[in-house]
Amino acid sequence: MTSPTAKILLATNSEYGQANIFLAVACELALRNVDLHLASFSPLQKRLTQHGLVDKLSFHLVPGLSFEDALLRTADANMLSHPPGVQGALQSYKWMADLLLPWTAEEYHHQLLSIKNIVQECSPSIVVIDSLFLGALDACRELGQRYVVLSPNSPRDFVGMTQPALRGFWKYPALSSGYPYPVPLALIPANIYLNIRMIIKIVTSPLVKTYDIMRKEHHGLTKTAIDNFSPDIPYLLPALPQTDFPDLLVPSNVHMCGPILFPSSPLDTCDPETSKWVNNPGMKTVLVNLGSHIVSNVTRVRELAGGLRILLSKFNEVQVLWKVMADGEIRDTLKEVVDPDRMKVVHWLEAEPAAVLRHPNVICSVHHGGANSFFEAVSAGVPHVILPVWYDTYDYARRAEYLGIGLFGSVNSAPGADAEEFGRALIRVIGDGSFAAKAQALAQSCGNGVGRKLAADKILGFIS
Repeated sequence: MTSPTAKILLATNSEYGQANIFLAVACELALRNVDLHLASFSPLQKRLTQHGLVDKLSFHLVPGLSFEDALLRTADANMLSHPPGVQGALQSYKWMADLLLPWTAEEYHHQLLSIKNIVQECSPSIVVIDSLFLGALDACRELGQRYVVLSPNSPRDFVGMTQPALRGFWKYPALSSGYPYPVPLALIPANIYLNIRMIIKIVTSPLVKTYDIMRKEHHGLTKTAIDNFSPDIPYLLPALPQTDFPDLLVPSNVHMCGPILFPSSPLDTCDPETSKWVNNPGMKTVLVNLGSHIVSNVTRVRELAGGLRILLSKFNEVQVLWKVMADGEIRDTLKEVVDPDRMKVVHWLEAEPAAVLRHPNVICSVHHGGANSFFEAVSAGVPHVILPVWYDTYDYARRAEYLGIGLFGSVNSAPGADAEEFGRALIRVIGDGSFAAKAQALAQSCGNGVGRKLAADKILGFIS
């Protein structure tokens, strides 16, 4: 075997929402002739075996609290959940600085030192960095290390506010607002107001100022810690023009690869038990998977189950595969409300969600609007019913509606759910064939697994 042609360091937070895209790219890069390294917090190390990567890359531990552990000292999922609209959005903006910078300034300083040591010891050709792993971004800036940003999000999240004619302020829904696209005329003043309030909240944050003082004094970094976009740095994203809001001018340093997903075996190979349920003769399956960070309570579980029962009463040939963490009261509640003949509840999916969604008997994905969940369903050609709970999850719900591939299933009840509203959305998406037709057409235009390969090609191309 020839010696590796390049040394690549991937640097990401350890949470699923950010790390999944990195592990997917790592799976592809491991097939190439590269010396592959991964820097992250300890929770991610446990997942390397699951994806067959433990012997294919070198793991570098970033000491200290992970993003999630640091954030949980200040806020949890229940505190971060918020309704759409002006008051809900304003409520969410109170946590913006904490969401971007959950560590203390001293913890961040030590994190920076650790990452700098990893980069210097590794001496990579290029570093591929999670857009929310600000410590890695700062370390590379300080060292003058070449890097590229890899993010699970859409280009609008990076360049929306730099669009011509200030379109980011009035045409595209403000973060957390849940407004439709294009923003209706009557809501444009509120949309502009929310964008201004969000910017003011971030730039005047005492936490951000504390970080910036430390970064300048100890690391010579003069740009603010929350600088969201650099026009001279390449960005790799899982989106495509056809998966985002239209008329978005995307600069040349933003490379859209299409959905970047794990390589996965067919469902019957990687999860025979789930495959047996999905293969139930004459039945079609709805997958309910509301994400690893969404905390359910008894009330929410009852409403979700009520909506699912409404669906099942309408269509005799439909069944439900519901992934939910069920402990204590929730477990007891599920025993009361779940029809065991047509609803299968699992605590965890042994197969990747994308493998489940690609099964021909799966006809709908119910999810919370996370970027990974959105692109998994897009790639599989399965329509969505989205139940958003915070921030950009409202954006993905509205994006699915605009594209005609799904519905915002809790417009009047978010961040909770209402059985009647949810049930109606399910019936409409499954009963109206146009949603499935548009979802399948969009999937065909996105390719099949091309995003992961294209991202790896791009990374290697930057160092060739």
